[in-house]
Amino acid sequence: MSKSIGKVFGTGSTSAYGYENNYLNYLRNYDTVNYDNTLGNMTSTALGMSNSLSNMPDYQFSATASDEARQRAENATYNAYLDKLQPQFAQQTADLQSNLINQGITVGSEAYQRAMTDLQNNQNNALQQAAYQSVINGQNAYSNALNDSMQTVKFNNDMRQNYIDQIQSLLNGSTSGYTNQSNIYALQSGTQNRINTATKEGLQNFMDFSGGFARSIIGGK
Repeated sequence: MSKSIGKVFGTGSTSAYGYENNYLNYLRNYDTVNYDNTLGNMTSTALGMSNSLSNMPDYQFSATASDEARQRAENATYNAYLDKLQPQFAQQTADLQSNLINQGITVGSEAYQRAMTDLQNNQNNALQQAAYQSVINGQNAYSNALNDSMQTVKFNNDMRQNYIDQIQSLLNGSTSGYTNQSNIYALQSGTQNRINTATKEGLQNFMDFSGGFARSIIGGK
């Protein structure tokens, strides 16, 4: 009766539409066995991989460099300059002393002291340049160590994220048996709600019509 009521009074259909039946039949006949078995294998693999995450480095959010690398570079550079300069300084001093004496300039005289002071100033300048260069090399060593650390952090983070992406990829799929049943339930629930609503509207319209018809008969009398 509800079907005829719906048709007579223009309410919505009180039965499933053809496309709904077709879709329900499709879902009910959809074979998910192979997918479910494959999904089971993949989720098992994902579980094993996720358990292995504890063996991987955690995400790192900062990079550091040891100051020891800078200090080693500075010391190595400065010592290398000293190894080269000290013999030169000794030879320069001996040569200057010999030249001064050959010129008749006595040791301790003003001219002698002035010449020796000039030589020492030049040698000190050379040492300052050596110290300056050692600082630059130390800073470069620190920067290189920091860059290496940053590359290591990036590599570890990328490796961990790639591993997690693989796990997520294993877990992502098309339609499992569970999802398929959920789709059937949702479609059936939506169809039944529409049918119930149409039935109620049809009955209400029928009651309204009946009441109006009865009142018109009574009034006609």
